This record gives sequence, C-alpha cells and structure tokens, in this order.
Amino acid sequence: MNLTNFVQTGGFPVKAERLQELQTAFSVFNELGFLAGNLTILSGCNLLGTSISDGYVFINGEVLKFKAGFISADVIVIQNESAKEFENGEVKAVHYERYATFGTNLDASWPWESFKRPDPITVLMARISLLEKKTAIFTQGGVAFPWRKPANEIPAGFQECNDLRGKTIVGYDENQPEFNAIGKSGGAKNKTLSIAEMPAHSHTYQKAKIGRGYDFQDRTPPLSSLETADTSTVGSGQAFSILNPYRVVLFIEFIG
Repeated sequence: MNLTNFVQTGGFPVKAERLQELQTAFSVFNELGFLAGNLTILSGCNLLGTSISDGYVFINGEVLKFKAGFISADVIVIQNESAKEFENGEVKAVHYERYATFGTNLDASWPWESFKRPDPITVLMARISLLEKKTAIFTQGGVAFPWRKPANEIPAGFQECNDLRGKTIVGYDENQPEFNAIGKSGGAKNKTLSIAEMPAHSHTYQKAKIGRGYDFQDRTPPLSSLETADTSTVGSGQAFSILNPYRVVLFIEFIG
C-alpha cells in the first residue's frame, strides 16, 4: 500500500492530489475481497426472522456495505451522490455512497441465493492440514487405485501400475508364507490336479472266473467264482480354471 507522511513541519501541501492518493490507497482493500470470491458475504448479513442484518459483501471486485432489509430475491447496488459548491460557484458531486441491499434493477442485480459465506481462513487451514494428513499415502508407488476407464483417460499426475497387470491384490500376512513379503507374487489362473491332490477313492468291478463252478446254462456265476479287476483308464489331466468371477480394470498410482 502507498503511504503519505502527513506529520511534517513547514506547511504540508494539502491539495487534491494528496486526497486522490488516499483514495487510491483505500482501493487496495477491494483486492482482499478476491480471497473470498465473487458474490460472497464477508461479515454480518445474519438472518433475523424475515430480514437480513447489516454486513459487508463482495460484488464484482468491490467490497460494499450491505444495508439491512427484508429478504427479497435480488440484491442491487445503490449509489447516492453528495454535491458541494466549489470556490468558483459550481456545484459538483464530490462523494459517492455505494452500498448493496435488496431491490430490483433491470440493469444489474444478483440473486441473493448466489451469495455464499466462506469459512474463515483459520478453518480452511485446519481443513487443509487434515487433508494433507489423509493424502499423505498418495506417494509414488504407495497406493494403487482401480481405474474403470480406458488408459488414455487416466488423469494427469497418475500412471498405470504395470506390475499389477493381470493380478489381484492380497493383504500382507507374516504368518502365511505365500503372503509374508511386500511385493511377493504367485498363483496361477489354471490348475492340474496331481494324484496326491485327488481325494482318496477306488474303482472296482467284479468279473466271472472262467473255469470250475461256472454255470453255463443260466450264465450266472456263483459268488465264489467272482474276482476283482481294474477298469480301463479315462481322463486326460486337463487343467481347469480357478478364476473367481472378475471384472477387468486398470490399476493406477499417483506420480505427482
């Protein structure tokens, strides 16, 4: 902000230029309104029944006092002029009072429902601090996310985790040798059973012994003439799928 040193000896030159310098210096306060954004309530403007109390608002780059009034649909800006007589006898406007309030203006008005009250910076800083803690896991290679869209739509700051292609994710468990190290991989899509992995079972059938005790008349051998034999071999040992129901996605990671 510009400064003017008024406290000096020798007769300070109070001229119109000095007053304009003050006006220019004051205008810098309008820039602070951009911290809150357009159509925001900076202070006051509290609901009192069917009215809104006095306060300050920011409209189109200008900090304005808001004068209380009954709630209406639109907010307008009113400008009142104060005129003074100059030394040469002319009467000119020298001061402009500008404020916002409820009203109707076909040329310029703003819906009251569009005005928002931003949180104080201290509250925003606390929220940002909390968000920083929550997003601390988003380091490169730290977290993988399922991405359901095509690879060419992966947002900036992320990339595909190529080492997770065609794989599912399993939680770490130090007590299980398959899962006791970060980054360990294993498993297969298909499985072929070995003899040892098959359930214990047997296949038998009975056949008649050819020889003594066989009744050729009715073709019915006595029980004592039956013996056990093996069946013929069937099956080809083909591997079978052990995949769970699945849906294919991309796994992506944050890279900054």
